[in-house]
Amino acid sequence: MKLLWLILTLLPAPFLFHFFEYGHRIAIEHPFLLLGTILYIVITGVLAGHIKIRYIILVHVITGIFSYLLAMSLIPDDGAWFKPLSRDPVIIITAIIFFVGQLLVSLFTRILFVKK
Repeated sequence: MKLLWLILTLLPAPFLFHFFEYGHRIAIEHPFLLLGTILYIVITGVLAGHIKIRYIILVHVITGIFSYLLAMSLIPDDGAWFKPLSRDPVIIITAIIFFVGQLLVSLFTRILFVKK
């Protein structure tokens, strides 16, 4: 379970979200992007139920940096698309949202496991 969590969390999900979203602007349809994102957060959050918080933070910092580097090289900094911020802060904010979502689901999972 811990290895599966590590593999899924190390996926550059913030980068992939914006890569597909930017691709949608160029007329490639991704109708399940929001549903897939929520499902990803829930699955990784449930898997993180038995992981220590410091490891969750460390892995998300690594994932955020990796997503940032990928975005710098593969997503153009289109000022019209990434309004009112530029591409770089948007990727970091998205990484933080993924982290907070996974952390909340993880804490909820811990509460459920402790009560049982």
